[in-house]
Amino acid sequence: MKRYMISLFLLALTLAATAQSRKQEKLGRPHGETDFVINWKQYYAYDEWVKIMMDLEKKYPHLCRVESIGRSRMGREMYVMTLTAKNTGADTSKPAVWVDGAIHGNEVNGITCSLYLAWYLLTRYDYDARVHESLNRSTVYILPGFNVDGNDSYVRFPNTENNPREPFRPVDDDRDGLYDEDMTEDVDGDGELSVMYAEDRSGEYRLSRDGMRFVRIAEGDWWEGTRFRRIGGEGFDNDGDGELAEDDLGGIDPNRNFPWDFRKENGKSYPLSEPETRNVLNFQLAKKNILVSFNYHNVGRLIMYMMPPEAKRPAAATTRREIPSDAKDIYRFVSPRRVDPEYQHDADVFNRTVSAGLYILKTYEPEAGNEYGEHLATSYYLLGAYSFLIELWGAPTPFADTDGDGYVSDEEYAKWVALDLGGDAWVKPHRAAHPQLGDIWIGGTSKKHVGRTPPPRYIEQEADKQCMYVMYCIEQLPRLSFGNCSVKKTGSNVYEVEVEVVNDRLFPTASDRSVLMKRYTPDRIRATVSSGTVVNPVDNGTGGGATPAFYRTQYRKEATQAGETVEFRARGSATQVFRYVVLSSSPNAVLDLSLDSALGGKASIRIPLSNKS
Repeated sequence: MKRYMISLFLLALTLAATAQSRKQEKLGRPHGETDFVINWKQYYAYDEWVKIMMDLEKKYPHLCRVESIGRSRMGREMYVMTLTAKNTGADTSKPAVWVDGAIHGNEVNGITCSLYLAWYLLTRYDYDARVHESLNRSTVYILPGFNVDGNDSYVRFPNTENNPREPFRPVDDDRDGLYDEDMTEDVDGDGELSVMYAEDRSGEYRLSRDGMRFVRIAEGDWWEGTRFRRIGGEGFDNDGDGELAEDDLGGIDPNRNFPWDFRKENGKSYPLSEPETRNVLNFQLAKKNILVSFNYHNVGRLIMYMMPPEAKRPAAATTRREIPSDAKDIYRFVSPRRVDPEYQHDADVFNRTVSAGLYILKTYEPEAGNEYGEHLATSYYLLGAYSFLIELWGAPTPFADTDGDGYVSDEEYAKWVALDLGGDAWVKPHRAAHPQLGDIWIGGTSKKHVGRTPPPRYIEQEADKQCMYVMYCIEQLPRLSFGNCSVKKTGSNVYEVEVEVVNDRLFPTASDRSVLMKRYTPDRIRATVSSGTVVNPVDNGTGGGATPAFYRTQYRKEATQAGETVEFRARGSATQVFRYVVLSSSPNAVLDLSLDSALGGKASIRIPLSNKS
């Protein structure tokens, strides 16, 4: 018995030594991952990812709320996760980042990236000081699956990599009076959709030497082996018109269905005709604290951004600021677009954010976004949010391009499939029986989760990289504080006080676009004197104006004349100086300043007038 008790004691010590410790700072040690284990090497159907969301809410009720923002056309709930530390304030009282995935049904790796971000933030909150601070002072809204009907179908059923893409609004694509009657279908029952071929003596194709694909026979080449004619994608002729798979599922492109710059040829019906897009925009309109927006798409490894409009004024009236030399190690990207002065700060913020993303994501490229009814454009122009569209994955060029020419040949692709993916990514050509076409061949293409979405072994790698980019942006949400101050006696009982307000983060408390739309709450400083008065500046139509002043440092700053109350917008990565004129005959008088920013937080400072220079 004694030996048994000693063994239990030693086991307890071992478990204690290997358990996760809170606020873990060591690399290579766990940071909460085993508190909620998820397999990140698979794709989840709608019911599965909803269960993960609900289980995360149950596990972390102090950090997570899950709510439906409405239903899809087929009646599925669209669930949004609200992540923030509830004990530090309401979600709407903090600056927020919006993240959504898979507005197109086949782009389901966006669901994975969105879910991974939620899991990362929740599991690491008690172990990672960086995450802890982020959720204490900010909010993250996550809609893992946007096009929930198309997303679920893509994961659960055999599909090509390109379909279903749109929400399930019935459309008569072939104009025969029937709707969605000739879909792509799994003829051979192998769970994958590929391409059908028929043996034909005059066919233009043959099997490759390794038997893995159909290759075109070059004109004039001699070939005595079996020839094939390409029929097309797997499917049946259900309406008897002689065509196969020409009327598939789908309807209106949801990413052309938003109101900004809507065009009927793209969005077809009318702006927000789809319940999915209405649900999302209504939710976002109600959350004025959303300052940054991410939309996950595929394919192409791009960071798309909604840069402000091209300058309309002459070049002499506009500028394109270069990145400061001390920041070029990260901020290496500068958009060539010239913008008008009222949009210059937004342009600077976009440049810096995209540059950081290029540094984090390595193999991605920048690209200016489109308008045309896209969510990206609506988020910036109607909501005033800094908007980014991430085109995920793309061709396996970084992994399969062994000769470095930027192109993946058939041989390189075959080697990547065989060695890196263990062969489990390809539909090998094989015979099959078709009830209408007779004996055919099917195959010679990659499987569904290879082209537009990463194979299982790459899923977590992609999601983790994207998580780091969004984490960077969460950390860069505005944070205001008071900085240096000085007091100068300029008369018998007159004092001039200058004080800095510092935003040490990249994002301002409101974008230029929000300011122009007047869709923001101004930052406010209230001043009181324990014995005396604060002189309000003369209002000359500029709110007191900004006048040059030498401050403690050796460079010239602009100082805004301030009174009992001053309203402003705190720019990103900036220090703004406010000058107060105080009348007081008391040598012990104190100037109290109280800063209140809807998205930048609160701060206060007491400045004794006796600390005069």
